[in-house]
Amino acid sequence: MIRHSFNDNWYVVPKESYFSGVLGTSEQPKEVTLPHDAMIEQKRRSNTASGSATGYFPDGVYKYSKKFIVPPEYKNKRITIEFEGVYTNARVYINGDFAGQCPYGYSNFYVKADQFLKYGAENEIEVVAGTYNDSRWYSGAGIYRNTKIMVANLVHILFDGVKISTTDIDSNRAVVTLSTVIENEGFHPQATNVLTEIIDAEGNVVASDKAPITLFAGKKEILRQRVYVKQPILWSVEQPYLYRCKTTVIAGEEVLDEELTTFGIRSLTIDPDKGLCINGETVKLRGACIHHDNGVIGAASIDRAVERRVEILKEAGFNAIRSAHHPISKAFLDACDRQGMLVMDEAFDMWTNSKSYYDYSLNFPTWWEQDVQAMVDKNYNHPSVILYSLGNEIPESGSAMGASWGRKIAEKVRSIDNTRFVMISTNGLHSVMDKLLKMKPGRPFE
Repeated sequence: MIRHSFNDNWYVVPKESYFSGVLGTSEQPKEVTLPHDAMIEQKRRSNTASGSATGYFPDGVYKYSKKFIVPPEYKNKRITIEFEGVYTNARVYINGDFAGQCPYGYSNFYVKADQFLKYGAENEIEVVAGTYNDSRWYSGAGIYRNTKIMVANLVHILFDGVKISTTDIDSNRAVVTLSTVIENEGFHPQATNVLTEIIDAEGNVVASDKAPITLFAGKKEILRQRVYVKQPILWSVEQPYLYRCKTTVIAGEEVLDEELTTFGIRSLTIDPDKGLCINGETVKLRGACIHHDNGVIGAASIDRAVERRVEILKEAGFNAIRSAHHPISKAFLDACDRQGMLVMDEAFDMWTNSKSYYDYSLNFPTWWEQDVQAMVDKNYNHPSVILYSLGNEIPESGSAMGASWGRKIAEKVRSIDNTRFVMISTNGLHSVMDKLLKMKPGRPFE
């Protein structure tokens, strides 16, 4: 699969609303390079809808647009555009037609572009996103994380389709368990071989396996493999050693697809005597809670800015972070893998009960499963991720129905990833706030 950055040559302009074609402004579109925060460029006002929550930066709707050429030889390929994060309620149009959406501002999502494209000609993509009193903190606005355009053959490895776990380790060898999802979007069956190679940090192939698999038209198949790495170097906070997994799909002499996945070999356990253990050694978490923004540059998730944040935290003595109220970015996870920083990734700040007037709770009942899937798929191969938080200060967590929601979300996480631990950031006061408000002076709870 060919991956190219899709960050250059975008234009952004404020809109009056989400209505198509309505700009409501005399401003000319401004050329920008993604990631980009449209909110930080606005003037602060005392009467903004979100007020102090977003530092008195005004809410607004923005249209991003970009023109690009698709070569004619890509006509028999599959072209997909990835957005790692758009805040918020993103709607994507290609050549004027609706192509996809993502209500949650912190989820990465994919837009299959083929049916909308003109090959050998110029195309235009538009992304409309907006904010309005939907956050308790500075949110930023627009396409604030990286984008990519991906070109694949009809037979290809599914996005986030390679999942690697390392739960069986001793001093002499590590068992690397792999699950690879391969899709055939063509019209005919295809006999293939899948070659999986484990490559160490010095570039040596230290383990490999080759397996045949027949892919039927319009179907996805899962290939499971186990390979053995001798004398593994384990990933830890002190020594964040990384391996790469090269997955190659071959038909005869032709390479149909190739994927390179970075991972670490490490074990993760919890018990009442030793507590949290990585590679059998007790680890005391010295953690910090961090929001997604990068200070004075706003919400734009620029790779080097993210890397520097991890460096500063590491130098200050921290060995763990919690992504406060949001799923963390891919760039942040990559930096934590390289520098040995442990991660608790947090799914949501609210479920069905609102904390702001127009927050994600309006979409949670319909979209929560897709957003959990996106978060766990993103995290699965990162050794830095050790914990999933289902939410922060969830008001309904004190009710029977709220507890049911918690179990449902937890089971969804475990169905995708049973190698890590699941928790919720509970606040006892928030859980009984509705009862406190009903209390009569001098009387106990009723």
